Amino acid sequence: MFGTRLKELRKKNGYTQVTLAEKLGVSKGTIAMWEVGKRKPDFETLCTLSELFDVRTDYILGQSDDASSATLSAEAIEKLGKWSTEDELMDLFKLYLSIDDYGKQTVDYLIKTEAERCRNQGTSEDVSGIDIMVTFRS
Repeated sequence: MFGTRLKELRKKNGYTQVTLAEKLGVSKGTIAMWEVGKRKPDFETLCTLSELFDVRTDYILGQSDDASSATLSAEAIEKLGKWSTEDELMDLFKLYLSIDDYGKQTVDYLIKTEAERCRNQGTSEDVSGIDIMVTFRS
């Protein structure tokens, strides 16, 4: 299945065996061997093909019929960043809740002092678009 998919993608994207071989730094014979199923590329080359044709590696290998882009959209990258930030903040919040009163007072003082320093320097971040919701489970 890999050979068939590779040939289909190569033609669809306007490559000949020669031009694809040049792009990948391999011989035309190597491309031909891949297309007839006698050889397969190494992992690095498979990843390069995925990027070149903008499809997922499992599609090229014939393990999936999902030919969607392997590249994350700007929206998906932004959402992943938000999830990562949410997880980090949740971890910090849980740590804060786990410390004693003296520790909380120390952290509060540090945060307030640093926020004031940033305001005075003009380096504070705009947080007006951030909503926070806390749910307690019993």
